[in-house]
Amino acid sequence: MTCRQRAGQVGDRYEEILEAGAGVTAIGTGGKRYAKAFIEDEQVPFPVLLDEDGAAADIVGTRSLGVRSLLKPTAYMAGLRSVAGGHRQHKTGRRPTQLGATLVIGPGDELLYEDYEDFAGDHADIDEVLTALG
Repeated sequence: MTCRQRAGQVGDRYEEILEAGAGVTAIGTGGKRYAKAFIEDEQVPFPVLLDEDGAAADIVGTRSLGVRSLLKPTAYMAGLRSVAGGHRQHKTGRRPTQLGATLVIGPGDELLYEDYEDFAGDHADIDEVLTALG
């Protein structure tokens, strides 16, 4: 699954997220041009912030892909599912090996849910995220 697939899943369920009293913000590793293309191509209905220098990734504690991670069967299979689903990799940002995370932060900065990617395509299940929202 790619970031674009995840954005599509969140976009498809965005109203449910809003109805649960929550919001969505994506943080990307690319520059302004890439973020603008991402928003337009995927019709992203939520804000997209940029983390070009990796400061947010460092604070959250996300991992980066290593050569071993790229060669794991799970990463390969995720790539095949992505291609089979009609998705393709667009230009990457300055940190193409940066993995992501999905965090649900509640009132008072309480961390209600966290899912850190172990490989490209290892994204949180949107149903789990909605469950965390209660």
